[in-house]
Amino acid sequence: MTAAWPGVVAVTDARYTMLTRLAGQWLAEERPEPVPIGENSGYEDKAVYVAVNRRGLACYCGRTAPTRMLTRGAAATRISQHVGRTRSKREEWTEYWVIPLSSLTPDHAVSELERTVAARLGIPLVHRSNSPSQRA
Repeated sequence: MTAAWPGVVAVTDARYTMLTRLAGQWLAEERPEPVPIGENSGYEDKAVYVAVNRRGLACYCGRTAPTRMLTRGAAATRISQHVGRTRSKREEWTEYWVIPLSSLTPDHAVSELERTVAARLGIPLVHRSNSPSQRA
């Protein structure tokens, strides 16, 4: 059986640092450690995140766009939504890296960073809906 999330490239500390530099003035802080799926990412309301599979390969890039107050990091909330809805994600994703952004980051800048990070990692962006109700 072929994995649904084969991954493209390993996310290393050096690669993560390069990705955070793409955020420029909007970067809130660096978090150079992956977060295990199911664990809190810290606190951020805007972020770009990269999910990795069991082999440590980047297989998904997404962004947060919270529409309500959160009790934990928006990236953790978004990841839990992904794995809660999709069996292949639940089975194959093991960790995620977070690029936390300032709460003042404009939505267009978050979207642009998501596209840029995905392109740098060679991950196609797949969004079934851009409606705010589909994002956290």
